Amino acid sequence: MKALVVAALLLVAACSDSLGSFPADRDLSPGIVESVERVELGSPIQASRDADSDEPDQRFGNQIVVRLDDGGTVILVYTGARRFQAGQRVRVHVSDLGAFIM
Repeated sequence: MKALVVAALLLVAACSDSLGSFPADRDLSPGIVESVERVELGSPIQASRDADSDEPDQRFGNQIVVRLDDGGTVILVYTGARRFQAGQRVRVHVSDLGAFIM
């Protein structure tokens, strides 16, 4: 009987690490948005060529500076519909492919 209780406790202890969060949450770093600045996208060469065109549609994004809770800083350009503002708490995923803000 004692062996069964001990085995059950060991099983619960081994699984308890994964109960609180999803695996993707472990890859996210919490932080605070320090600044948001609107920037023009594209290379300077492309921008100068596009300046001569009659198309009024310029592509812009928001350069977001995030101070991570671990002391690091992430700077990224966001082009989505969501609006960020200074002081907002966010989560950032940083990988070899880039940085993604949530």
